[in-house]
Amino acid sequence: MKVLLTTLNAKYIHSSLALAYLKSYCAKGPFAVEIKEYSINENLEKIMMDIFDKKPDVLAFSCYIWNIEPILQLVSDFKKVAPDTIIILGGPEVSFDSEQLLSQYEDIDIIIRGEGEITLKEVLEAIYSRQDLKGIKGITYRWQDKIYQNPDRELIKNLDIIPNPYSEENLKGYYRNKIVYYETSRGCPFNCSYCLSSTIKGVRYFSLPRVKKDLLLFMQNKVPEVKFVDRTFNCHEKRAREIMEFIVENNLATRFHLEIGAELLSEEMLDFLKKVPRGMFAFEIGVQSVHDHVLRAVNRPGNWEEMKGKIRKLIAYGNIHIHLDLIAGLPGENYSLFQHSFNEVYNLYPDVIQLGFLKLLKGSPIRTQSREHGYKFNFRPPYQVLENNYLSFAEIVKLKRIEELLELYYNSGSFKNTLRYLVKEVYEDKPFTLWEEFALFWEDRGYFAMAHKKETLYGLLRSFIEKEKGFLAEQAAEILKYDYFLNHRAYMLPPDFTSHNPQGISEMVYELIRDSSFIDRYLPDWSGKSPREIRRYVHLEYLPAWVIDKKAGDKLTPILFVYNQVSKKAERVIDIGKIM
Repeated sequence: MKVLLTTLNAKYIHSSLALAYLKSYCAKGPFAVEIKEYSINENLEKIMMDIFDKKPDVLAFSCYIWNIEPILQLVSDFKKVAPDTIIILGGPEVSFDSEQLLSQYEDIDIIIRGEGEITLKEVLEAIYSRQDLKGIKGITYRWQDKIYQNPDRELIKNLDIIPNPYSEENLKGYYRNKIVYYETSRGCPFNCSYCLSSTIKGVRYFSLPRVKKDLLLFMQNKVPEVKFVDRTFNCHEKRAREIMEFIVENNLATRFHLEIGAELLSEEMLDFLKKVPRGMFAFEIGVQSVHDHVLRAVNRPGNWEEMKGKIRKLIAYGNIHIHLDLIAGLPGENYSLFQHSFNEVYNLYPDVIQLGFLKLLKGSPIRTQSREHGYKFNFRPPYQVLENNYLSFAEIVKLKRIEELLELYYNSGSFKNTLRYLVKEVYEDKPFTLWEEFALFWEDRGYFAMAHKKETLYGLLRSFIEKEKGFLAEQAAEILKYDYFLNHRAYMLPPDFTSHNPQGISEMVYELIRDSSFIDRYLPDWSGKSPREIRRYVHLEYLPAWVIDKKAGDKLTPILFVYNQVSKKAERVIDIGKIM
């Protein structure tokens, strides 16, 4: 019996931990289990043809809000050409209304509800041995035109019974160009009403010896990035620290992305985090709102002032990438209150600010409470809020446009100095007003409907500054040029920007990089390289001295940008004027 486990990921570089677990748990059964992953950006006809060529006896899909609609289309079409194939659906998007889905889509044979490892194996064994399904917990299924819903399955108590799905072979092969996902626990200590984790009480852990063995495999194979899917990695701080200490002691080149609760960090943990190697960890922290009454409305504990102090420390350390989340559309938070939440989070200057919008997921408590707060939301996935008693649709539209600009400008990291200058010097630490005005500027000119090259974005920001704050246009243009050369290995400025470089600038660069004493002192990593090779990764640009030193004057100074060979971004900036 041939079993194909498949899904449609949001991006090609993503991978499905769920499918990996299912395959590893079912590997010893009397059937051949294969994984094939696609992305939602691929052509459905080609996906169907590829699945058909594999001729599965059992076809199982992992379903989420981003892929349920194309999966249902695939199921309907595939059943027409392969009516004998048994089709199974599982995942959070089908676990809470399984009877309704089976009634609505007659091509689905079985739906697995909740955790799937044990259930899928029992289902496959029953199909293989031609036994009925009535004794298998955690499934809803169709038999002789009738739909049956069996009792729920208990949660897996000992998670170590699930084999590690990763091996040296598949890390170097199947997962070579993909983000690897991993978990050390299941469940969450919080019960936020917008999250499906609130439907499962308590936290269960993989044993520490198991976790360390798994992590060592990643690190020894130099996996570029591992994303933990633990809902709150540091909910058990002693355990979390032991895992992080193990990573620090054994890591070679892997970056670990963790979702943490900042409010749970003790002073001892903060002291430890201050000393971890730069770039080894990335933290995603769900702030969601800075207002206590809003957080209480979604059953989320919070003390913003305490959390803010701890986040500020993490950012000040400078060794951990910090990603902060906000959710627009929470009960009790109107446009003005959200503006305050935005300003509070923004003024911490994390590496990334994710402005998300509330999704009323199937099975979530907030969906059952939607009438209480006047929620109107998308009928189809992702069930995103349209408006409620606190935010109008017009205000949601404004926030969506701000979110788009935030991604292009702030989260790209390519405009840091310009944006900080505008917020500090022009908008008096009220960043929401900047983004609100910038979004209106884009909307009035139809820019949201156009595609833009990265270089063009600099000119659009400059045009906005000239229109709204013309008296600062020249200063802002100089900072924009500085940001541009920091983030682009380029020899020319974008259109509408003027260079101050004198004639003969190229000869000046070669004079510098031919000087072995200069290379040995300022660019020791390039010692022994030819001037021609070094020239490819340096750029000299004259800018006002105050751009890199606020205390300096308007005198033009030559600044050497030294670029990383991989990222093509400046890793060093040298004020040549100070050393000449």
